Amino acid sequence: MKKVLLTLAVSSIVTFASADEKTIKATMSLMTQGMAQIQHGFAYSNRMDVENGIKVLENANAIFSKVDVTTFIENNNKVQVTKNINENLAENLEKFKKAVKAQDYTESTKYYGQVTSNCIACHRTIRGW
Repeated sequence: MKKVLLTLAVSSIVTFASADEKTIKATMSLMTQGMAQIQHGFAYSNRMDVENGIKVLENANAIFSKVDVTTFIENNNKVQVTKNINENLAENLEKFKKAVKAQDYTESTKYYGQVTSNCIACHRTIRGW
């Protein structure tokens, strides 16, 4: 399962030159799976699940960093906001990964919360949620 997710993420990067609805949904699905894997890892005290979930999120976020979001976002302010969120997410994932590797799970939950906050901020911007 983990190999399938990583393979999908890598292959999506290659085919993501044009931001079509199908690819965006597949990438969002990867992000959802990464978040679920992290939650599972926390719930069952499984560091590898948390680390693998972070990798899935990093790969999915890398896909979005290569997307020309102007193809599905008309407002220039929203375009800049999504770029900022993408960068913040990358930084928070890096901090999250370091905290998990250091086995500082209290600190890592703080970064998990920031990652979730990045997701919600993007959903509010794009979807008007």
